[in-house]
This record gives sequence, structure tokens and C-alpha cells, in this order.
Amino acid sequence: MNSEERDKQRRKELMLRGVEDQMTSSDTPEVRVHYERLRSVGPSDAEARELIATVLAFYIWHTMRQDNYTYSDYVAELARLPEIDWQENKNDDA
Repeated sequence: MNSEERDKQRRKELMLRGVEDQMTSSDTPEVRVHYERLRSVGPSDAEARELIATVLAFYIWHTMRQDNYTYSDYVAELARLPEIDWQENKNDDA
């Protein structure tokens, strides 16, 4: 595994750890609710966590850019899983 692959794997592990932290935190109960909803409609444990991690990465990206993207927006995106059309969310400057 080269350095780039290790870095990618490390980022994935960190995002999945973030999802786990949110699912067990009393501050973010919506994440657990959406995880359980996803599991009930078919995705495996790993698939559900990866879907949530993808949305979490999107949330972090917007937060770091200081966009007007709130936790409520994040939860609304979670509610759209597993069917999100990422092309629909394109920004001209993205």
C-alpha cells in the first residue's frame, strides 16, 4: 500500500470513528435514528455507516469553508439516505 492509499484509508477510518462517536453521543441522537432507519431498509451495518460518513464529510467540508450549512442541514441530508443525488447538490464553485 502506497502513501496515498494509506492516507485515504486513514481518512476513511477517521470518518467512520466520527460516525460511531455521533451514534453514541446524546448530543447527536438523530444520527443513531437515521442509522437504524437505514438498517431497516436494507443496507448492511458497514454500508449504513459509510453512507452516513459520506454525508458527515460533506458537512465537515461545508463547515470548514464557513458556508451557511448547519447541523439541521446535515440531519436533512441524512434523512435523504440512501438515495441522494449528489449531482443535484453541485455548487458552481465546488
